[in-house]
Amino acid sequence: MFKRILIPIDGSKASKKIIKAACEIGEKFQSKLIILTVIPEVSIFEQYPSNFPYSMEVSKANQERAEFILEDVEKSLKDYPYGLETLYTTGSASQEIEEVALEKEVDLIVMGNRGLGAFSRTLLGSVSSKVLNQSKVSVLVVKSKED
Repeated sequence: MFKRILIPIDGSKASKKIIKAACEIGEKFQSKLIILTVIPEVSIFEQYPSNFPYSMEVSKANQERAEFILEDVEKSLKDYPYGLETLYTTGSASQEIEEVALEKEVDLIVMGNRGLGAFSRTLLGSVSSKVLNQSKVSVLVVKSKED
């Protein structure tokens, strides 16, 4: 039923709970797990040009953080028997999640309802709400303890 499961994570504490839930489903259905993290675009610096190369530094730091998050997941899931793929993209989280889900032909998206902070949620809107409303595949939202 679920041959491929997409698991978008952001490195928050809730990410481990999301991965655990997806692994349980994946083991029952012998599913390949696809772990995704999305790097936000650094477009604010392009709107306000300056002599300082902030956008390059921020982009590099974001890329290094994404690689660190994914390496950590690869280590923790090294014994997962049904296949594991990790990747990161840059852009709007909800749009990137939807695009990867279609490109990888996933059957299920397992994601959290809360990410790195309430401020960014208020500013950008809830990624999980957008994915739930726009996704063409089933979405399981794993709630964090704070809810």
